[in-house]
Amino acid sequence: MENLGLEGKFWDGRRVLLTGHTGFKGGWLVMWLHSLGAKIHGYALPPLSSPNLFVESNIESILESNTLADIRDEKTFEASIKSSKPDIIFHLAAQPLVKDSYLDPKFTFTTNIIGTLNILEIIKNVKSIKSAVIITSDKCYKNFEKRSGYSENDELGGKDPYSASKSSSELIIRAYRESFFIDKRKCGV
Repeated sequence: MENLGLEGKFWDGRRVLLTGHTGFKGGWLVMWLHSLGAKIHGYALPPLSSPNLFVESNIESILESNTLADIRDEKTFEASIKSSKPDIIFHLAAQPLVKDSYLDPKFTFTTNIIGTLNILEIIKNVKSIKSAVIITSDKCYKNFEKRSGYSENDELGGKDPYSASKSSSELIIRAYRESFFIDKRKCGV
């Protein structure tokens, strides 16, 4: 089995920028990467609920920097990335709820699509970034009510605003990967 950087010194001192670090999954990822020795910079909106993992676990105390801002704000986002000089980016920031996507579809689409577009544009121009992991959702696939789950080869789709935003993000990611990140050393594939 290939060493995926979970053993040894791969993460020790590695500069990581994590969007969505104030959310549940982002908070756990911060703690895990920190335990492996990574130097983590966070970029996200303030936590939405109280209590929350970010505050209760004092995650801010283990961050190198903590920027509370919107990923749709391209100038602030770019400045944060340039100042933190990350080697690796984990992009988890999103409007993640199907129900909320019906209540505010514009916020869902702009956050999930423009946020992803902003990070891809920045990655093109920041030399320190060696790899990026951009998270979408299993909801990006057309829903055939499969019991077996979905795979990378399944058809993209989505009839609700959240799912459509995640399908759109997948298409944008593929377009950037194939148009701008052909050099596999740059895009990590």
